[in-house]
This record gives sequence, structure tokens and C-alpha cells, in this order.
Amino acid sequence: MLLLVMVAAFVFLFQGRQTLEGQRDELATAVTGLDMTRTQLDLAFQSVEATRLGTGQELATAVAEAVLYEGQLVESQQQVDMLVSQVDGLTGELAAASGTVAANVANTPPESVPTVQIVSPSAGTAVTVGQPLDIVFAAADPAGLATLNLTINGESLRSYDPGDATLYTARETWTPAEPGEVEIGVLAVNVNGRVSNPTTLTLTVTATTQSAALSQLSSSGGPALRAEIESLVSQIRGLPPQTPVVTTLLTGDELRQRVENDLLAEYSEADAQQDVLVYAAFDFLAPDFDLYTFSRDLYSEQITGFYDPATDEFVVVSEDDVLDANEQLTHAHEYMHALQDQHFSLDLLDDDTLDADAKATLLALAEGEAMLLQTHFIQQGYVDLLDVSDILAALETPVLASAPPILANSLLYPYRAGQTFAQTLYDQEGYAALNAAWANRPQSTEQILHPDRYLAGDAPQVVILPPLTATLGTGWTLVHEDVFGEFMLREYLSQQLNSMQVDTAAMGWGGDRFAVYTNEANGALALALRLVWDTDQDATEFAALYPNYPAALFSTPSQLQGNGGECWPGPDDLICLFQTGRETLIIRAPDQGTAVRLLNEIRD
Repeated sequence: MLLLVMVAAFVFLFQGRQTLEGQRDELATAVTGLDMTRTQLDLAFQSVEATRLGTGQELATAVAEAVLYEGQLVESQQQVDMLVSQVDGLTGELAAASGTVAANVANTPPESVPTVQIVSPSAGTAVTVGQPLDIVFAAADPAGLATLNLTINGESLRSYDPGDATLYTARETWTPAEPGEVEIGVLAVNVNGRVSNPTTLTLTVTATTQSAALSQLSSSGGPALRAEIESLVSQIRGLPPQTPVVTTLLTGDELRQRVENDLLAEYSEADAQQDVLVYAAFDFLAPDFDLYTFSRDLYSEQITGFYDPATDEFVVVSEDDVLDANEQLTHAHEYMHALQDQHFSLDLLDDDTLDADAKATLLALAEGEAMLLQTHFIQQGYVDLLDVSDILAALETPVLASAPPILANSLLYPYRAGQTFAQTLYDQEGYAALNAAWANRPQSTEQILHPDRYLAGDAPQVVILPPLTATLGTGWTLVHEDVFGEFMLREYLSQQLNSMQVDTAAMGWGGDRFAVYTNEANGALALALRLVWDTDQDATEFAALYPNYPAALFSTPSQLQGNGGECWPGPDDLICLFQTGRETLIIRAPDQGTAVRLLNEIRD
């Protein structure tokens, strides 16, 4: 029951670095756009000043996402420099937004509706009762704007008279009076009576501000501070605790030993060897890779704590029972898991009726929501980002740095993709959307990777494989049979295909089933992967692109088969592709005769 193990820094090292690289590229593109649009509008000084607070909030979010994934990311000086450079881009956000609106004006037909954009604050911003909030928005219409209306939860806050201007920007200061989810909306009407499409964003208003008490508690005894953090997490998430959470305090050495003992109790050398054979069948790992030792080392590296749903126990590092900023953030994240367990039951992670893809999906929902809560916790200033950065800068993660891509990416997936999924739902209806997601859980990694597929109800199709041991013959045994899922399919294809090919090939995944067999006498492996697709086009695109995989892997041309298949011979085995309608069958076998027998058995 260590699926929710909190592994300090090492899980988030690669994630943070990749995020920062992506943000660097996005910022470079944004700077180019800003240079083009900066001359289009000369925004009033008061509007720019009004966005300063929103910009600060955006910067906090950017820093949080870049350096505080799970509170464990190692921050390098180069990353700090990059984050500082984001200030200039963020302060130009209003100018960019207004430039976009102005550009839309030039390309908008006279009959079209007005264009509206809320510039500040950003969706998901957390504010507190009594804290003034600047709302900045821009509207445009080539025919001229007749009136604008700013609403809070559907109630008009203020109306504006643009005087038939084609472009209008406004700032309004609003102070929330009570906690809860708040929807800010802007509606514009042009001189022809045409009404803009609804433009809204959702904010979280909490009951308390960060008081001096929290900072004072930081240097005092742990129990009071932990209780305060738990109260804040409960308020932000809107989930009251149902029962007290048992907190076990261990030193760093004791915690590492606890994790190792629990991990080894649940994960034997035989289990590890079985996993290696499955990974090897898909080219992820060499057959002789020591996964058992690697896993032990990985889960012993820089651990800070974990929540155990089996015992409802919160195990944390506490050398002196005084929580530094990093430990405070860890406590907030892990306490979110405790609330999830009490309200939605995390015991499902150990449900043997769930396939591997479904378990990865549930884990992504749990970690994604906890990451979202952690971001809101940061936005409200409950931890000192500089203190956390200093602590994380001293951490090293040599084991993760040496991890094969499949192991590192599998660790990152629930946090990275899960947070995107959670944020997408939150942007629509706040935490109520997350409550709904727990009631109607996503069922596949496809739905996590593509939240629109979840919202559209695109459930995975059930795919079956017949037993193949008898077909393979004497000496063959089943290693493992399960659902591969879109996440793992993408990881598999990305070993030989470029990112664009992977996106095209994997899009439209409808369901699958795989089975891996081994011959104990000679160590040979056999693999059958049966895939179904949403549309004929999805199946055709996969069939057109997959041949690049075995061709690059083996560096050999294909051999067309009389049954319509295609095979690529390798040094020790061959890979075959068979396509029928919306179904794809990939077979890996020691020889062509074995591959044909497997094909006939599966298709019968």
C-alpha cells in the first residue's frame, strides 16, 4: 500500500526541469507576440497598475508549478534566473490580451458579437474574505460598444458606458464578503444590440488569511502547526475531516527503513522479475535489469513522508518536530490525501478488480487534486517560497537521474497529467467538479490525458484475449495479462517514433488487452497486444505509423504476409502487425510460425 508514497524531490526533479524548459519555450513565443502587439495599444497607466496584483499572483503560481511539485523539486540557479525572467512576460499580460482583442476587432465581421477577455485575476486564483481584488477586463467590437456589465455569481456588480468605443478596458476593485466558489463574469453589448458570448472565470474565496499565528507556529512545536495546516487545507478544499488522522513521527532514517520494509513486504524479487519480463517484451528494459534493487534504492531516496490508506496513517519525517517550509507543504499535500480517503476512499487503489490502467487513472485523480490543492495553498502565501527553494536546492536525486525513461515517466505521470486534469475540471466548476469526478471516476489514462474525453463520456472498450499457453506449446507460461492503456502505449511508441507520430498514432485509443508469455527453458518471450480504436480513421492512422517502430528497432524491411499482415524480423524474434477494421493486433514471437499460430488463435 505504498502507491501514495511521498518521495521527496526525486519524483519531481525531471518534472520540474521539463516544465521549466516548456515554460521557457512558451515564454519565448509569448515575447515575440508581445513585441508585435505592444504597438497596437497604449493602455492607460491605471489599468497596467491594476494588474500588478494579478501579475504577482500569476508569478506565485508560476513559481509554485515550476519549483514546488509535491514540495520536492530541486531548484537550480538557472531555473531561478528563468523564473525571474517571467516577471516581464507576466506584467505584459494585459497588453497581450488587449492586443489580441484589438486584432480580433480588425478581423471581426460587422454582424459578429463583441469580444471579451478577463485579464486579471486568472482562473483558480485563491483569495480570502476581506481581501480587495482587482478585476481587469477588455472588450472590443468593430461596430462600437454600447454597454458592459460585470457580474459576481450572476449578480451585476457594475455597468459601464464605453461611449460607442470599439475597444474598452476597465478595472474594478471588489472585496469578497464570504467564503466559497465565486464566478466572475463580463457581458458586452454592441451598438447593434448584439451580445457577447458568456465570459467567466472561477475563484476560491477562503475564510481566513495567513495570519502571524501561522508563521509563529512555524518555529514552535509541530502539533499546533500541523493542526493549523490541516484546518487550512480543509477550508480551501471544502472537505471537513470526518475522523482524526493518526500522525506517526519518524526520523529520516526511520522513515526510509519503514518504506523499504513495507515496499519489500509487498514487492518481492519474483514480482520484480515478472515486471522486468513485461517491460522487456515492450523494449522498455533489458531482460537482466535489476528492478528489485533499483526500486528499493529509488524509494529510499530523499523520502519525506506518505499517507497509508490501509491504516489511515500519516507518516512524516520529524527530526525535531519543527516543520520547515518544505515539510509544511508536504503536510498540506499529504493531508489532502487523508481527506480524499475519508470522503472518497483511496482503498480502491488496492482493488484487485481494477486493471493496471484503471489504477493509474485513479492515482492520477488523487495526486492531481492534491497538486491543485497544493498550488492554492501556495497562492495564499501559507509557505515561504524562498525558504522552500533554499531547502530543495540542497537535495540530490542520483537514483532518479539514472532511471530508465519508462520508470521516471511512470512516476511523473500521476502528478503531471493528473494536475492538468484536475485544473481543467476546476476551471469549469471549481472543487465541485472534483467532487463530481470522484463520484463518477475517470476510467482510463486516455481520459486523464484528454479531459475532454472524460467530459464526453468516452469510456474504454472491453477487449479480451484467449489463453495462449497451449498454442505456444511446451515450456511456455503466462507472465502477465492486463490493460496497457494510452499512457503506456504512448511510452512504447515514443521509443522509436517522434512526438507528432505518437500523437497521431495513439489518438483515438478505444481499449486494449495485452499478454506476455515466457519460455523458461530458453528465456524467449511472446507478446500479444490487441487494440481497438474509436473510428476507422484512428485505426488506419495507427496502422500507417506503427511500422516505423519495428523498422527502426530492427533496421530491417518488412515481410508481407499472405493473411494481410506485415512482419519485421529481428536478431532473436520478430514483430508482426495485423489490421482488421477498427482492430489492431501486434504479435511478438520467436519465429513466424509461432506468430501465425497466435494470430489464428486470437482471431478464432
